[in-house]
Amino acid sequence: MTNFSKVKQKQLCPICFRIGVLVLLFCSTSSVFAQDITVSGKVIDVQTKESIPGTNVFVKGTTIGTITNIDGAYKLEASSEAILVFSFIGYESQEIPLKGKRILNVSLEVDSEQLDEVVAIGYGTVKKRDLTGAVSSVQGKALANIPVSSVAQALTGRLAGVQITTADGSPDAEMIIRVRGGGSVTGDNSPLYIVDGFPVSSMSDVSSNDIETIDVLKDASSTAIYGSQGANGVVIITTKSAKAGKTQVSYNGFFQTKKLRNRLDVLDPHEYVMRNYELAALGGEDDLKNFENKFGVFDDLDLYKFQKGTNWQDDMFGADVLSQQHNISITGGNEKTKFSLSTSYNHDGGLMKDNDYTRYYLNLKVNHKLADNLKFNANVRVSDGRTNGSGTSGGSYKVRTSDAVTKGPVNGLQEFIQINPGTLTDDEYAEWIKSNLTLSERAAQYWKRKYNKKYSFTGALTWEIIKGLTYRLDGGYTIGFKETQNYWGQYTSNASYVGGKPLVDWTKSTAKNYREVQTLAYNFNINTLHNFNIMLGQELVSGQGDESNIYATGYSTDLTPDKIFANLGLGEGIPKVASAVYDNDNLESFFGRIGYNYNEKYLLTVTARADGSSKFPSKNHWGIFPAAAFAWRITQEPFMESTENWLSNLKLRVSYGEVGNNRIKSTMYKQNYSIQDSKAYGIGDKFSGYYGAKNKQLANPNLKWETTVTRNIGLDFGFFNEKLSGTLEAYNNSSKDLLIERSIVAPGYETTVENVGAISNKGIELSLNATIINKKDFTLSTNFNIGFNKSNVDKLADGISEQVYSSGWAGTDNKGNDDYRVRVGEPVGLIYGWVTDGYYTTDDFVSYDESSEQYVLKDGVAGTGLLGGVIGVRPGTIKLKDLDNSGTVDREDRKVIGNTNPDFTGGFSMNAMYHGFDASVMFSFVYGNDIYNANKIASTQKYRTNDANLLAIMDAENSYSYLNRETGEVVTDLQTLKTMNEGNNKKELWSPYSFGNAVVLPHSWAVEDGSFLRLQNITLGYTLPEAISQRVSCSRFRVYCTVNNLWTWTNYTGYDPEVSSPVRSSSTSGLTPGVDYSSYPKSLSWTFGVNVTF
Repeated sequence: MTNFSKVKQKQLCPICFRIGVLVLLFCSTSSVFAQDITVSGKVIDVQTKESIPGTNVFVKGTTIGTITNIDGAYKLEASSEAILVFSFIGYESQEIPLKGKRILNVSLEVDSEQLDEVVAIGYGTVKKRDLTGAVSSVQGKALANIPVSSVAQALTGRLAGVQITTADGSPDAEMIIRVRGGGSVTGDNSPLYIVDGFPVSSMSDVSSNDIETIDVLKDASSTAIYGSQGANGVVIITTKSAKAGKTQVSYNGFFQTKKLRNRLDVLDPHEYVMRNYELAALGGEDDLKNFENKFGVFDDLDLYKFQKGTNWQDDMFGADVLSQQHNISITGGNEKTKFSLSTSYNHDGGLMKDNDYTRYYLNLKVNHKLADNLKFNANVRVSDGRTNGSGTSGGSYKVRTSDAVTKGPVNGLQEFIQINPGTLTDDEYAEWIKSNLTLSERAAQYWKRKYNKKYSFTGALTWEIIKGLTYRLDGGYTIGFKETQNYWGQYTSNASYVGGKPLVDWTKSTAKNYREVQTLAYNFNINTLHNFNIMLGQELVSGQGDESNIYATGYSTDLTPDKIFANLGLGEGIPKVASAVYDNDNLESFFGRIGYNYNEKYLLTVTARADGSSKFPSKNHWGIFPAAAFAWRITQEPFMESTENWLSNLKLRVSYGEVGNNRIKSTMYKQNYSIQDSKAYGIGDKFSGYYGAKNKQLANPNLKWETTVTRNIGLDFGFFNEKLSGTLEAYNNSSKDLLIERSIVAPGYETTVENVGAISNKGIELSLNATIINKKDFTLSTNFNIGFNKSNVDKLADGISEQVYSSGWAGTDNKGNDDYRVRVGEPVGLIYGWVTDGYYTTDDFVSYDESSEQYVLKDGVAGTGLLGGVIGVRPGTIKLKDLDNSGTVDREDRKVIGNTNPDFTGGFSMNAMYHGFDASVMFSFVYGNDIYNANKIASTQKYRTNDANLLAIMDAENSYSYLNRETGEVVTDLQTLKTMNEGNNKKELWSPYSFGNAVVLPHSWAVEDGSFLRLQNITLGYTLPEAISQRVSCSRFRVYCTVNNLWTWTNYTGYDPEVSSPVRSSSTSGLTPGVDYSSYPKSLSWTFGVNVTF
């Protein structure tokens, strides 16, 4: 009998030995595999088989990683047992264990959910395909390759229904943004700006380098979640987020040179003195003697033909200016903690000498996972800006652009003589110095500096209680400091009022804002067909502010402005100090949103918000703002299956909602007083000279919310797998209960504010996007947008159909200073004045009366007493239409002569990439708006300013003249005047002496078509091949050149058609748009820069 146990034992021994050897071999092999190895490979699209450059490749659980190059290739050091994570936007991420592999090629599949663009909609996000409201978006990558100094500048012409206008070309100019025309008459029409979930006062608070996405909410179904803050639209800016993986350092920087794009033609020195001689001769013997003392007698005026003279536009704006911007960003982290740090330095040199704008930005974002279901986010944002120089636009304390046109090109006889020491008295020498100051020297006499610092600290705690149920707590604190320092030198008119010594004014203000938001969101579905998204929220906002002002005089001319502001006590007088603490601006809110989605075919969104604002009296403290939107994705219907080969998307959207507007002063419903700036109060029957307060405006305890109702219908469409896509929108917005100031009859009061107005905006918007070519080495895409908007004032106060407003550009000189109208049945922005009818010809007169030195008009020819002056109405005088046929042109002959609202606005762009080269071009356009060219009025009248120069169109060849240039005598004979001015070479324009001293009349000749097509920018860039860029230890190196404002096609005769000067009062500038007076001109710029990623 065989002993099977022994046999078995003998057989097992060698087997066990062999197994042991294999185990040892495996362990030793495993130890080898656990060592670091070099892994390389390529990442491609699983369908197209084309490479995917920029794919993130990193070791799971670490910060070790890299990105694929332009060919989709990668290489990195990793443990042989590591797990590599491959991720790219629009594709499903993959996690692949190495298992010792040294070559690992990966194919990524398109993620339909990720590829669908995510849009911010207020306290949340939604996939664009599931959007029910009207939202326009711009991705950061569309802006990344365009070097701009501000976010708003980058958006110009990119969004349908969003009009962006630069008030002027000064370095710190704010952009005027209007979404679908705005919804208020006298209130603020600016949209609400949200950066990373928190409101900010301006888009300039964030650097353009930090932008991830910008979403503009345009209808109430989108904005109602912001309640009283969303009446004029909402601009949501999301900054770049922290990302896990290898730490990346990026540098983006450029240098820019810019210059004045065009100059206005003015009279040359000889024509200048001849025109001034003619004015003096018309004025009489005394005026002529004064002229000869300054410029010489008539026979000597030919000397000025050889004088080059000074073009003061060159003195003020002539030098090329250097600007620069530098940004460094660092991102990195692991799956638990991620961070992003960005810092920027912007220096924007102004065209005007000694005028510039410098700003620093810091943006820090940290995301930390406290637990699998608990996350904490923190964000610190800092901006620090400084503006040097007085600027030019509007205001009476600045050197104006118009001075560069009207200042004489020569100083008369002073051009030919030398002033020796002791020749003049001190006063005479001071006047001589003052008269010889260049505009740049005068600008230095009006010294100004502004500081603007803002610090924002925000944080959020997100807790996923159970799957789909998320609680979020947000908190934030923002504090801002503003300072404005004004200095007036000894040669300014301000100094002349206080003994001729320099004086200063210093204003400081502080604004604080606290915000707390709680939201509870629940996402769930039933049978996978019924998808719900429910969100409830509560918000508290509190704003505080204060301001102080110091005014001091009597400083030595030896002291610089910096020394004076360092020690205000150096002046002769005692500084006057005033301070104010503003009422708190508090807002308490409760809001909610319900989203329903049936099988991604039918979508419904319902929102509501209740706001309680301290800006309104207790009985009207609360406002409730509901909205609803429905969308139908038609292409999901079975009956559309036959179109799936060419129609990839067709969605119909409708919405209705209400939003409020609390963008008003917090004290509007309270009784306000103003401090008298002159002593006007006494005791008893004697005037004692005390300062006091007076009633400013009668309080109205019944003020309530302005409310805007929006109605929107939209169609989203896409063809050939979204190669051609777009959106068509139509809207009808109406605002009621608008707060309007109106005159009242009450002892001690002149005005009060009431909820009496109504305004509406109707329009159509179209956006198109096309991918023309999409190949590995060549892509070409384009987009186009256009928006039509018609605004209408539906109601003013009871019994009132019209209100008048003044642009104020000419001060008290303007006899027609109520040059704007707000009328029921018409849009805001109507220019009001006289209709220009050429000029009086010799055929309009009977004769010249030698005794009275006046011309006698024929019967039936209307005269006017509006023009004034020493020459009266004569041949060559500007003629204004007598609209009421009264026989005299007066204030009753005015009418609406212009409409500053465009018929449509928009833009189009094209982008291309070819073998490392990239190119883009951007156009913007505006059509149908009028511009009130006040510069043209001011620089074509000789009586406006003593010894003023004029535009070249007012020379003797183009405009009427009374001077016999052979003899130097004034011609009065009708026939001779006719031969001189009305013959074969008939003069086009009237005499520059048509108006009397300090007389300005707005008339239709100065209202011009403001339509334009602008080549906004053109960019050409090149990204170096990886083999070259790696030699300088970077993964991406791009160089580029950009030209901004290269060309503008327009019939407008001013510096630039994109203008709206806030001339006098910012509170009424919204009612008097489109004025061009002394605006800071825009520049033509060349930019050279690099984008580097390490």
